[in-house]
Amino acid sequence: MRALIATILAFGLIAQSAYAQTPTAGQAHTEKDHSCANDPTWTAAQTPFRIYGNTWFVGPRGLGVFLITAPTGDVLIDGGVPQDAKLIEGNIRTLGIKLRDIKWILNSHAHCDHAGGIAQLARDTGAQVIAGAADTALLARGGHDDPEYGDRFLFPPVHVTRKVTDGERLRLGDLLLTAHSTPGHTKGNTTWTWSSCEGKRCLHLVDVGSLSAPDFKLIGNAKYPDAVKDFRYSFAMVAALPCDIALAPHPEMVDFWKRVAKRKQGDANVLIDSTLCRAYASDSRNSFEAQLAKERADANAAKRERP
Repeated sequence: MRALIATILAFGLIAQSAYAQTPTAGQAHTEKDHSCANDPTWTAAQTPFRIYGNTWFVGPRGLGVFLITAPTGDVLIDGGVPQDAKLIEGNIRTLGIKLRDIKWILNSHAHCDHAGGIAQLARDTGAQVIAGAADTALLARGGHDDPEYGDRFLFPPVHVTRKVTDGERLRLGDLLLTAHSTPGHTKGNTTWTWSSCEGKRCLHLVDVGSLSAPDFKLIGNAKYPDAVKDFRYSFAMVAALPCDIALAPHPEMVDFWKRVAKRKQGDANVLIDSTLCRAYASDSRNSFEAQLAKERADANAAKRERP
């Protein structure tokens, strides 16, 4: 787990080297500028499959996109990069589910690798889009003026139908989901929780909001002065959640594919691990504090070097 967190932080949200220039406002909505999939796994085909009960994996190989089904209507969490919308729709149809059965699309946070496909998915399904209140403006801007990334990572603007706040419970017929505000990665970063059952065995599932700060300016950022406080709040929030099966916007955050491989080899319960959310929060906190300490040390060194 510790090595995985380090890898995520090292590579950042999106490989910086792929962007030599910042797109202008006029370029923002071209297909080229919408292409933020610098990791090939973010658009790699993946056969959809059941995670547990009524929860399914329907995204590309490298991004967590989840479908929760029920007779009263289905819920989709996240939309990958813009190019992923058709892939996700194809996976949903492969499961025998009609796009119009999806009533809600939830967003974990307003970055192009998780919100990029939502605008098209919302059009094609007619679903309401639900997101953390503090991310709705950034979603509507399509990533423009991101507090950390400026205009580097843009995506088709997303209209949010319903804003949610910390602890808000959403009921769609038999489905009950709870939004947990986990700010830091974005101001409106949201961890989603729900229960899925197989027979009489019901488990707590958690789609953990990203807790990394890749290439962030944590000190002296006028556009996000509370970033350090928010991250520390979120580490504690995630660690305290009831968590039987941990999922994530980036599967490697929770060793997802390694566990899926072991399940295919016969370990039926390998995805169930009540310690995983706490472990992820702890490792993320340690990496964050090291990153923060380095930023402070660099700032102090720069001050000493000034004439």
